[in-house]
Amino acid sequence: MKNTATGLRLAATDLSNHLGCHHVTALDLDVAHGDRPAPEWRDPDVAVLQERGREHEAAYLTSLRERGLVIVDLSGAGDADAVAQTLAAMQAGADVIAQAGLQCGSWFGRADMLQRTNTPSAFGAWSYEVYDCKLARDTKAGTILQLSLYSDLLNTAQGLLPEHLHVVMPGEGFPTESHRVLDYAAYYRFVRTQQIGRASCRERV
Repeated sequence: MKNTATGLRLAATDLSNHLGCHHVTALDLDVAHGDRPAPEWRDPDVAVLQERGREHEAAYLTSLRERGLVIVDLSGAGDADAVAQTLAAMQAGADVIAQAGLQCGSWFGRADMLQRTNTPSAFGAWSYEVYDCKLARDTKAGTILQLSLYSDLLNTAQGLLPEHLHVVMPGEGFPTESHRVLDYAAYYRFVRTQQIGRASCRERV
C-alpha cells in the first residue's frame, strides 16, 4: 500500500493481509497517509524466505531458457516502466515475461511470470496466464487471492480473462499446480470489495 500523487496504490499483499487481519489494513492506511511511522523492525526469517524464493524463481527461469523459450526479464525495471514494457512484450508475443508489471486503477502488481498460451486475445492468436513461484508445498488462500488479482489485471491488459492460474513449486521438474480462475472468482471478488480498493478496477471477473 502506497500513497502516490494520483491516489492510494494497492497491491496483492494488501489483499492477502486484509484476509488475514482487517486491522492490518487500518494500520497500513495510517502509514500510507503519514499518520503513523512505518515499522522499523524486519523479521530476519522473512528475509531468508524471500532470498530462497528469489533463488527458486531464478532456477525456474533457467529451466525455461533451457527449453528454448524467449524470456523478457523486467526485474530491473521500475514499476511504471514495467507496466509499459510488459504491455509491449505481450503485444510482441514473448514466450515468458518475468516480473511483469500489471495495473488497473488503484491496483498494481508484479507477477513472477506471464507465460504465453495459444488462446486468442486482443493481441492476436495468443494470450497469457500467470505463473507464480512459491516455496510452500500446499497452496494457501493468500496465494489464490494474489494470483486472482494478477489474472484480473491481466484481463484488463489483454482483453481476456485467463482460464488458469499456476503455482510453481520447488523440486525436480518444478511441479506446477493449476487452478481455474473462475473457480475462485466469487471468493476473490468478495475479499477485494471488503478491502479499501472497492472503487479501483471495474468488475471483470
